[in-house]
Parts: sequence; C-alpha cells; structure tokens
Amino acid sequence: MHKIIEDQEALGVLACLDERLNLEQPEVNGKKSTIIIHQAYGSRHLFEIDSFVKDIGKRGEVGFIDEVTHYDGVGKIRSLYLGEQYYHLLTGWLDRYSDVHSYSTRVAVFFDVCRELGLIGKHPFWFGKPEAVADANGARYMDVFNVLIEMIRERCKTREFKERERLRLVNAERNMRNVLVLEEAMFSVETGRSRWLLLSLTLRYKPKFRDSITPEMIQQHRERFFNARRFNKLMSGIKNYVWAIEEGESTGLHLHVILYYSADHNHDEFIAQQIGEYWVHAVTENTGDYWNSNAARQKKIYETRGHGVGVGQINWNDVGKRDALRKNLAEDFKLVVASTDKIYAAFFSW
Repeated sequence: MHKIIEDQEALGVLACLDERLNLEQPEVNGKKSTIIIHQAYGSRHLFEIDSFVKDIGKRGEVGFIDEVTHYDGVGKIRSLYLGEQYYHLLTGWLDRYSDVHSYSTRVAVFFDVCRELGLIGKHPFWFGKPEAVADANGARYMDVFNVLIEMIRERCKTREFKERERLRLVNAERNMRNVLVLEEAMFSVETGRSRWLLLSLTLRYKPKFRDSITPEMIQQHRERFFNARRFNKLMSGIKNYVWAIEEGESTGLHLHVILYYSADHNHDEFIAQQIGEYWVHAVTENTGDYWNSNAARQKKIYETRGHGVGVGQINWNDVGKRDALRKNLAEDFKLVVASTDKIYAAFFSW
C-alpha cells in the first residue's frame, strides 16, 4: 500500500507534506548501498494546512460561534482559536490546490473534505467576512468553515488516517537513525575513508527559466549530473552524495547536494565552483545557476553563527567538523516541520 518507487514518488512529492521514509538497497559494484527518500514540509501554505488539521484534532471546537450579550440581548459572532488563526488563510490555500501533486495525510484530508464540500473546482471557493451570506441557502461563510472543521475532525478519527500517522512516525524515527548511520559509515574503517572533501551546493535555475522547469526536467538534470561521474574527470571525484529536490516560493525547483569528494584534492571552494559550472553549462545547457556553500565567506558565516564548518576537508578524528556535518545532515533530514518541500536521498557508492 505504501510502497514507493523513487522517480514515481518524486513526480508528485514536490507539494507534499509528509515524513514517510522509503528505503531501497540496490547493489553497486557488488556491494549493498542505501537510498533514503524523505518527504518533509513544503511551501508555507502546506505547513499551515498541516498545522490547521493538527489543531482541529487537538481541539473540540469550531471556528466561530453565535453569542447573545447578557446586557442588551444583541447577537454577535465570536471567533474561537481556529477562526482567529486560520480563517483568513483559507482562500489562499484553496487557490493553490493542484491535482497533479500527491499530498501527505493531513493535507490530503483537508483537500479531500474541501472537494466534497465543493470548495475546489474550476473556480475555487472564496471566503468572505465570516458573518456574510455565502450561498443561496443562507449559509454564512463561518457556517461553511465550521462544517469544514467538523468533517476534518471526523475524518481524522478513522482507522485509515490513524494508521498512516502511525507509519509516518515510525518511519521518521528510522529516517533519523539511518542518517546517523550514513555519516558513521563514510568515515568507518570497513566501508569508508579517513578523510573526505565535503562540498555543498544549491543547483538551481536562472530566474527567467524557473517557471518553465517541471519535476520531470529537474529529475532528468539530476540524473545527468550524477551519471557524469562515470565519464567526466571532475565529476568522477564524487564518491558519495546526498541530494534533495526542493521547491521554494520564489526560487522554484532546485537541487541541494552534499558531495563526498575524493580527499586527494583540497581546494574545496574551487572544486565546488567547477562542479557548479558543470551544472550550468553541461547539465542544464545554460539555463541553470548555483550557489556555492564552500565559499570562504560562507564558512565565516557558519563560524560566527556557532554552527561550525561542516564543509571542506574533514578528517575522521576532526570532532568539530564532524559535529557540524552531523548538524547539517540532521537539519536536512529533521523530523519537525520545515518551511520548504523536499525529497531527500542519500546514496553511498563505495
């Protein structure tokens, strides 16, 4: 039921809010490797929807109630927590719905109920002032909102929903364990090496091309980028890597990579720059752009923020740099909410 194949999942995950973990163990040169795919929190509106559904489950109230004042008997509308926090966001959420994406459990419940209520369609429902009349039957916008809340609350009580939530938590814990195992394996005597050149880049697209980049296109570019390790001298220095496809509000689709480069080289800023240029010219045919996190100025920022430098040359016994590297990995694979939508994959190729 929950089996997922990497590229099929990647097509729909760019608007997902999920923490399911999927592991595959293909053989590379006769040895087992591991691919970790992790869906985390997406564009801001998806984070907000997720919070909305969680809060519905925590609270036994609606968004608005009718009240009569004790003094003059005049009726008024009182907004409760859900109304105060989320009502003004509803129209924007509905306007950004897309049927080409796959959503996580809580976000899917929200959109499923909205669809049943007729709030999603060619012309998404627009929420006006809570007290205003919403339709010919005399229902107010606040009434529609209250019904939406009640239906979501009932849906969250179902066995199917609870099982998906249970699996999400179990797999999230497994995800964190495997990320730490990955870091240990890279520097272990049995499967890794004593020193790596850690490179971190954001592989993106020039502003004028961002709107035309599709999930299929960035996947093709990702494959072309990593396949070049087999025939390109520069790229062949990449022995291990972690990648993340991400979609930002203003940056569009882009690819984050952490590269475990051969420690025979030590000019990490220059090598990262060369790899970024390879992405721009060879992989994306000049539609791409990149950000080099190995730049000297970036390392200074890491130090001043107290994070530590988790890029550049790292020896197995360099406690400070390895701690910083673990922080980077833990943050990328973290299990709490983040502000962007990601697919993560870790691949070790030794």
